[in-house]
Amino acid sequence: MESMKVHEMWGRRIAIAGARNFRRLRKSGVTVRKTIDVIIATFCLENGHILLHADRDFDPIEEILGLQVFKP
Repeated sequence: MESMKVHEMWGRRIAIAGARNFRRLRKSGVTVRKTIDVIIATFCLENGHILLHADRDFDPIEEILGLQVFKP
């Protein structure tokens, strides 16, 4: 694991972007059940990462915000 790149996930920039994304989702009629999902998705969106997941809660984030995902 030490050979893998590690990124800080939380900070002011992600918090502000996450709040913006949360409001955009709510405005579109989507209530996110877990705040951490918005934080994870925002981190990926802000840093150009593809999210590997098997969680239907990310589906509206993919549709509305353009989250790039890889589903197994």
